[in-house]
Amino acid sequence: MAKKVVTLIINTPEKDSNLLYLSNFFCIDPFALLVEEGKTIAWIPSTEFEKAKAQSSINTVYNLSEYLDKIGREKKLIQLKSSVVIDYLKRNSKDYLIKVPESFPVIEADNFRNCGFELSVVQEPFLPQRAVKSQTEIDMIRENSLKNSQVMNEVKNIIQNSTVDSKNILVYEGRRLTSEYIQSFILKQFLDRRLFSQSAIVALGDQGCSPHEYGSGFVYANQSIIVDIYPRSVDNLYFSDMTRTFCKGKAPDELKKIYNAVLEIQTRLLEKLHAREDGKKLHNFVIEFFENKGHKTGVKDGFLQGFFHGTGHGLGLDCHEAPYISKNGSEFEENNLVTVEPGLYYLGVGGVRIEDLVVIKQNGIENLTNFEKILEIE
Repeated sequence: MAKKVVTLIINTPEKDSNLLYLSNFFCIDPFALLVEEGKTIAWIPSTEFEKAKAQSSINTVYNLSEYLDKIGREKKLIQLKSSVVIDYLKRNSKDYLIKVPESFPVIEADNFRNCGFELSVVQEPFLPQRAVKSQTEIDMIRENSLKNSQVMNEVKNIIQNSTVDSKNILVYEGRRLTSEYIQSFILKQFLDRRLFSQSAIVALGDQGCSPHEYGSGFVYANQSIIVDIYPRSVDNLYFSDMTRTFCKGKAPDELKKIYNAVLEIQTRLLEKLHAREDGKKLHNFVIEFFENKGHKTGVKDGFLQGFFHGTGHGLGLDCHEAPYISKNGSEFEENNLVTVEPGLYYLGVGGVRIEDLVVIKQNGIENLTNFEKILEIE
């Protein structure tokens, strides 16, 4: 007799976006959620129980605290969240296969196996359906992206309104401008728009050659300034993501050259994107384009330089999720949502990355990033 397949997550929605997606409920306390025959059943701590009943999309909500007390009194099972689910499944007298995410707690998994249950650990994407966004999701991310563009414009204004001192350092409102100042400014701007983020990238010159370097120190004229901002909404919990590369004053010729190459290939990618296009092929197209332009990739002076990251990634309740424009890419479906962010990075020249957020349509895209692409700021 075939086993009955159920899905189980034990975590907090703050850390597990799959749990957030299935429950439509955000809290910082961990709980157990079971999906059986398309219905969701959850055991929620007493601190969140009434709120979950009122606000979540969970079909059946139990008080986890009460059930754990019951487990403790009966002393038949270990007092763990998994034991509450084990007790529930055993009462149904069926043979189960339990699908769990790769982040599933080891102690909970051991408890299931010790009680005779079979677990199947599923790698990401745990819920492949998340890659195709509903119109509601697209609308929320569009709103987040509009707010994100407003913040990017405020950063551009700071650079534009800065002067340059005798040391070639930007001065804003009487003080030398630093990456740290701009980062703090960005995070405050997020909060004013009901967005939040733990960090923002303002990488200066050679700092930008490490794509996830946050940046530090004085902002100089005539060098690259990569600004990459990826906030989450306080209200709907979906992310946005965009990157622009600026230069105060005249950019060196080599910086202009790689900027124009990145801008050209990004423009061509945006024109090629549509449902049924293949993310792996598009990534290889970028690699070939840069190689043919003479922008080589490899280790030089002990540092990886050129183009060495993915071309784009999906975005939703996670900032990085399926599908991908990369060596691990696959064919796109309508209403996939991806970033398009080629880049070039050379020590002594600086880094360039330009990133837009787009919705894949049958015959093209909807670009959710409404912000100009300009390198030099006077």
